[in-house]
Amino acid sequence: MSLLFWTAAGLMTATVLAYGLFVISLAALLPRRRPTTPAEPLPATLLITAHNEEGCIADKLANALAQNVAPHRLSVVVVSDGSSDRTAAIARSMADPRVRVIETAEHAGKIAAMQQALATIRDPVVIFSDANSLFVPGALAALLEHFGDPQVGGVCGALGIARRRSGWLGLAEDLYWRYDNAIKRAEHRLGGAVSAQGSLYAMRRELVGAVPPSVADDFFISTGAVTAGRRLAFEPRAVTIEAVSADARGEFGRRVRSTERGWRALLMRRGLLNPARHGAYALQLLFHKLLRRLVPWMLLALFAASLGLAGEHPFYATALAVQAAIYGLALAVAVFPPLRRIPGSSLVFFAVGSQLAMALGLVRVALGRHSSRWTPVRGAAAPAEHS
Repeated sequence: MSLLFWTAAGLMTATVLAYGLFVISLAALLPRRRPTTPAEPLPATLLITAHNEEGCIADKLANALAQNVAPHRLSVVVVSDGSSDRTAAIARSMADPRVRVIETAEHAGKIAAMQQALATIRDPVVIFSDANSLFVPGALAALLEHFGDPQVGGVCGALGIARRRSGWLGLAEDLYWRYDNAIKRAEHRLGGAVSAQGSLYAMRRELVGAVPPSVADDFFISTGAVTAGRRLAFEPRAVTIEAVSADARGEFGRRVRSTERGWRALLMRRGLLNPARHGAYALQLLFHKLLRRLVPWMLLALFAASLGLAGEHPFYATALAVQAAIYGLALAVAVFPPLRRIPGSSLVFFAVGSQLAMALGLVRVALGRHSSRWTPVRGAAAPAEHS
């Protein structure tokens, strides 16, 4: 039992804390990578896949068209995936020649709609972005600078959380993405980012092929750069701002689906875990993606070992008591939300809920379950999802 306890504790510490601190510290010793700006920026198409996004599509398009990219270098395609609201009509009302709208007759899912739109795009660079995320000034120009380097196959942006409008859940989400962005910045300096997040990333059109159904499209598409022998860069200036949903139940369901799709995409890209072919990238993928998704099972093993060892030594009894208190507080907040006013309870609830969602996501994959289509979770706004 003691071997199980220390193995679980060691793996969890290495995955959650040690890996991040190691790559951040190592990257600090290296010179900064500066993008090779092309003599003339490559033309790019911004692809926005939307389902019932009438509440945010106008702001999204206005924000995109205001970016400091030459008008003849940027076009926008909005594909409305069987929307039953005014998403397509609002997009057309922008009356800008750079904006093209595609409508699908049925709600076929994000990937199917995206594939339909990609078939019409001829620009050498495709920019992917969620409908509800907004770019900070200069985000797209910073993203496109990297394509002056022929070894760069794709570029991922950074995510910021508008937590002032998102309450207690936004605080925890904000802290998570700050840490994740710091790791991505370090990985970029060490060689390249592991994968992109759907709020903003860009790819060379030639590297975007068919995307299998029911996978995390952002992970699958962005890692296509690595499978092609190119580098995936990270641009910290290419920031998008999102507000997470204030609906904890909706957010939990979103995380279960996201984890399920992430596992499926990771399994399809499992060849990238071969260090003989992909070197340091394989280890980065192992720690940043695979082992991180196994943390819930490490926690379960740690709790089981603590339970079995509690009667043998006060240390293990204390460890069990601490874990029980954490899980008990998370459960209490879930049952009685006003308890989130207790300092630290929001972070505990977010952390435990995230781990439970990841565990359920893997269970769904093991059982062969596939997420059905659903309406995107929205509070003030939430990370856009539909399938």
